[in-house]
Amino acid sequence: MGKAIPTVEGWHSQHMVFSMDFSAWNCFSDDEKEAARNELKSYLAELEAMHQAKNGSYAFYDVNGYKGDLLLWILAPSLEELANWERKFRRLAMASVLVQTYSYTSVTEVSAYVKAKLDTLEVEAKLYPSVPKDKYICFYNMSKKREGNDNWFMLSQEERGAFMRAHGMTGRPYLDVLSEYTTGGVGLDDWEWGITIFSNDDIQFKKIVYDMRFEEASARFGIFSDFYVGTIIDDAKLAEIFG
Repeated sequence: MGKAIPTVEGWHSQHMVFSMDFSAWNCFSDDEKEAARNELKSYLAELEAMHQAKNGSYAFYDVNGYKGDLLLWILAPSLEELANWERKFRRLAMASVLVQTYSYTSVTEVSAYVKAKLDTLEVEAKLYPSVPKDKYICFYNMSKKREGNDNWFMLSQEERGAFMRAHGMTGRPYLDVLSEYTTGGVGLDDWEWGITIFSNDDIQFKKIVYDMRFEEASARFGIFSDFYVGTIIDDAKLAEIFG
């Protein structure tokens, strides 16, 4: 019978994906559009102030493909603070033309597998991340399989430890070209984990995920959600999207 591996938790996490109703946006007058953009900028400035004060962090990205147009990721010390940030966003004039297509509630975590390999500063960076402003983001969810002989949770602690050490070795060569953050959603949302990766080279997402396909913990036990990829929204991108 398997036994749970201890984890250490940090900030609470909310990923939100929105589609934009451009027909509704085009019904705004020029003055209304400008006011909505300025209101959104003020909201993002508040998130940036939180980020700079190290009381949380965030990411705001333009999503490629049909699964959404915007991805907003917020990290805060508690569920209550996350809810406050989300409500504040929903009250923006811009939100009236946005439809939320996905959300994921979780918490940053470091497992005993990982903690044993990291120093104190590295653990702190995983639990209380200062999210980088890299050009590209990749976000997806995963859970572990529970089917017959491929039941992750029936493996012994030693077996799972060996799998996760091999998993970590596969990802190690990518540490110089991307940043990865794991959040746990067990008991908080449908998927067991959320994986958020940042890089200035989007091809690295393809390379690391493909390499992981050949690693046994993923090949035998990994179940994956849709993938969301996109480009950071800076002032120029914001003007382009909400022009």
